[in-house]
Amino acid sequence: MDILVLVKQVPGDLAGVTVTPSHTVDRDAGAQVLNPVDKNALEAAVTLKEAHGGTVTVLTLGPASARPILKECISVGADRGVHVSDEAFAGSDAWGTARVLAAAAGSLGAFDVVLAGARSYDGGTAAVAPMVAELLGLPQVTNVTGIESADGSLVCRQALDDGQVLVKVALPAVVTVDEYINKPRYASVKSKMAANKATFDVLTSADLAIDGSAGLAGSVATVVSASAPAARAAGVVIDGGSPAEIAEKLVAALAAASVL
Repeated sequence: MDILVLVKQVPGDLAGVTVTPSHTVDRDAGAQVLNPVDKNALEAAVTLKEAHGGTVTVLTLGPASARPILKECISVGADRGVHVSDEAFAGSDAWGTARVLAAAAGSLGAFDVVLAGARSYDGGTAAVAPMVAELLGLPQVTNVTGIESADGSLVCRQALDDGQVLVKVALPAVVTVDEYINKPRYASVKSKMAANKATFDVLTSADLAIDGSAGLAGSVATVVSASAPAARAAGVVIDGGSPAEIAEKLVAALAAASVL
């Protein structure tokens, strides 16, 4: 089973995120990390590979600073990393990102499954992977909390607002996973050292024949405003004294905050 995993770098500290004058996240400000739920997608891919054989390829779109997340993916079981990097793609909205990723995926050959996290922790649109599925002409199952392989298909447990359903989807297909699907493994020291020596294929706009409709200028969605999250006020700690005294202090604090 040959699996492609779509991964993304996101700000390591959302509270410290900065926004550019063009209303996009500044990827050069602060530490960037592998999108947490993408780790679950990668774990699902590696688990399927271990059970059924095959390969796991990870694909990311981003600046040079995205390279370390590919190394992280290699350290926990991915076989190959592909980095799509071109200034022409900077500032792409969800649709532009999906077009680039779909073109890159198509250039890499056939895959049985395309896995991705259900959402990113910065934009959170949950739209890119479904758009990739549409562009590739593949069936999709989203918000999956369990996967089993069966006779050329996948049986997926899909989370809904009011419960769960089992969905059987023929391969090839695109599947997005929820963070509750598994617990991502940790890399060993040996695997981290090996991953540091890994090299990655780099694809540009010329390789993918993507025209000027990608990137910020070609985005179909316009961000009207964007700002960093407001810092939370420090909490109040009530301690000391008897239970009655603590209760009295609590009531006074709630009254001062106009809660009572």
